[in-house]
Amino acid sequence: MPILVSDLDGTLLDVRERFIHAQINALAKFGHTVTADQVTPLVEFTMDYDQFLGGLDVTLSQGELIQYLLSIEQEFYKGWQYSFVFPGVIETLTSIHPRVDALRLITSRAWVEETREEVKHFGLDRVFDRQVCTRGDLARNEGVPEVPLYPFSDHRQRLIQLAIADLENQVEVWVIGDSPNEMQAAQAMGYTTVGVLTGFFTPKALKPFCTHILDSIADIGTLL
Repeated sequence: MPILVSDLDGTLLDVRERFIHAQINALAKFGHTVTADQVTPLVEFTMDYDQFLGGLDVTLSQGELIQYLLSIEQEFYKGWQYSFVFPGVIETLTSIHPRVDALRLITSRAWVEETREEVKHFGLDRVFDRQVCTRGDLARNEGVPEVPLYPFSDHRQRLIQLAIADLENQVEVWVIGDSPNEMQAAQAMGYTTVGVLTGFFTPKALKPFCTHILDSIADIGTLL
């Protein structure tokens, strides 16, 4: 039976509106007023921020850009009211427990306690057999103040390894996520990759890095 390692944002939680509002609120701190209609067509999780800001006709200095990126993260963490669990996810993941060796949750978010509190708030803590493994947990495990988000594949592979480190049989690992960079990192490790279309990315963008593509993680039972 496989070990399933699932991403959080865009895979279990719908964070589209939340991410858009984080962008809007972050830019407002620098005196730029933009609307959801302006931001929505430009938003992706892995984006070229010069292109994104250029599309909004916004110019930031290098120092402002760093503060802006930090502000996006802060605004995102505060925006629980804009998120919800995708339909059928909790029910499906609960039902497949007898068909998997383990069910683990990872996220590239850096904040540990806040993320765990949110996972509990949405009832996802009852589905997985360990606490969510964050980039902050990875930093603690490696004894460093912070693990950089980029290069993405580097930290993501270590995050997957940390999430399953206690399991003896790691022969069959399936990694589930909504973005090409998540799938590419897992693919390079030789794992089965399951892309879902609940994030910002199209089947065409996911296809080169995915063993399987599903409309939602709620459909994972069809592969088991």
